Amino acid sequence: MTPFERITTEVRAQIPLVRAMEAALGKQRAHALVRAALDQANRAIVAQRGALLDIPTLATEFAGFGEGVRYEFETLEETDTLLRNQVNHCDYAEFMEQIGARDLGELLICNGDFAMADELGLRLERTKTCMNGDGMCDFCYHVKSAAAPPSVSA
Repeated sequence: MTPFERITTEVRAQIPLVRAMEAALGKQRAHALVRAALDQANRAIVAQRGALLDIPTLATEFAGFGEGVRYEFETLEETDTLLRNQVNHCDYAEFMEQIGARDLGELLICNGDFAMADELGLRLERTKTCMNGDGMCDFCYHVKSAAAPPSVSA
């Protein structure tokens, strides 16, 4: 199963739950609970690696995330401590649009990147997403120093 197939299968199952939570609790409270639960699950998954992630490995894995789909990106900058990529097309955004749930895309797909990066010893900065209609995603990963406190997920 490709990452796209796995993620879209999970998201299809999550959408009715999120919609029910929104109706019962209100959108803000529901989204906060969903984000916390997904962040906890994502941290546990990446913690199984047993090691932090270096930039060359991250660069390889970033490219693999689009396996089997149209996922166009370019690397703008890569050093030993930084990886800056710009995604110019993302089939995840198109998928969410097609199923009528693009408004949940950042919650269920995009924003999990912050907790996973943090768990892997990285700090992610991102101000734009295809999912939000910005026409691109601007990823900038920084290797956290050993003395830096953990970042807060967005």
